[in-house]
Amino acid sequence: MNVYPDTLPKALAKGLAPVYMISGDEPLQLMEAADSIRAAARAAGFSGTERYQVDNARSFDWQALAMSGNTMSLFGDKKIVGLHIPAGKPGTEGANALKKWCESPPEDTILLITTGRPEGRFQTSAWFKAIDKAGVTMQVWPLSTAKTRSWVEQRMASAGVSADANAVDLLVERVEGNLLAAKQEIEKLAILYADQSVGPQEVLMSVTDSSRYTIIDLIDAALNSETARAIKVLNSLRAAGDSPVLICWHLGSEVRKINSVLSRIDQGENPAQAMFKSGVWKNKQALVGKVMRDRKRVFWLRASADCSYLDLLSKGMASGELWTEIASFVIRLSGSRWPLTRVSDIT
Repeated sequence: MNVYPDTLPKALAKGLAPVYMISGDEPLQLMEAADSIRAAARAAGFSGTERYQVDNARSFDWQALAMSGNTMSLFGDKKIVGLHIPAGKPGTEGANALKKWCESPPEDTILLITTGRPEGRFQTSAWFKAIDKAGVTMQVWPLSTAKTRSWVEQRMASAGVSADANAVDLLVERVEGNLLAAKQEIEKLAILYADQSVGPQEVLMSVTDSSRYTIIDLIDAALNSETARAIKVLNSLRAAGDSPVLICWHLGSEVRKINSVLSRIDQGENPAQAMFKSGVWKNKQALVGKVMRDRKRVFWLRASADCSYLDLLSKGMASGELWTEIASFVIRLSGSRWPLTRVSDIT
């Protein structure tokens, strides 16, 4: 059974399903949905927990997951088994394991699967259909500007924040679709202006530089060739304590999407279809289309190679100073030419 984020509470009130799958790339909605399922399960006596992370579907021990479903906990407690698949693809062995689980789900166990955005038409796959038939599936995607505004209004009302239309519009503009940043700002407004009416001035005073700038701002500035702004955003993210590993991941993800679009176009797909299948959202397609036209294919091949280097460096598997190399990469990503050397090559 497929549900939406706003209908999940009603589904949980009707009773728990043996299997849940939440997929998508909007982190706050995904996190809150998973938390709601866990809370409902704990209230129903599912006190035990087990967690599995599938970083590589081929090397993951799917047999261990199967054994978890067939084994009672040490104290006989009912349990929640969390399975996180960042890439959204369980692979052949994983697909078979999930199908088998769903054919006969354990009575004392709830399987909660969370994934990133799966590629392609995953909803037509046999393993997804098995999960949908046995339990509950839900997809969470970034909200449009109009839906973000409605979301902000609802959150403000729930937090007891009385804000006029201009204040809501300003907050929506500042967070630029980042629901986590919006949530944090609304919580701050609720504390600072309890029992007061909030207008644009109060929003401006509350919103901080660290919450205003996001990794999305960094990527957009680089793709728009706004080198100075990109470095300013990067410095702000660093000062705010953002993880360099997460920044590297997002930069690499964006480059992988663009290379995927280019490959699909080479195979005969039209640009709009190629972008959709590669995970480029409509509000970013104009920018991605422009940057693909402006920069040659070799540019993106070099960008991909440098992202691989940053990934190794972030894991301590290459030499170099991570923040310096990220800044160097952002500068290169913002330009029209790719230098022959990178910082680590000359230091």
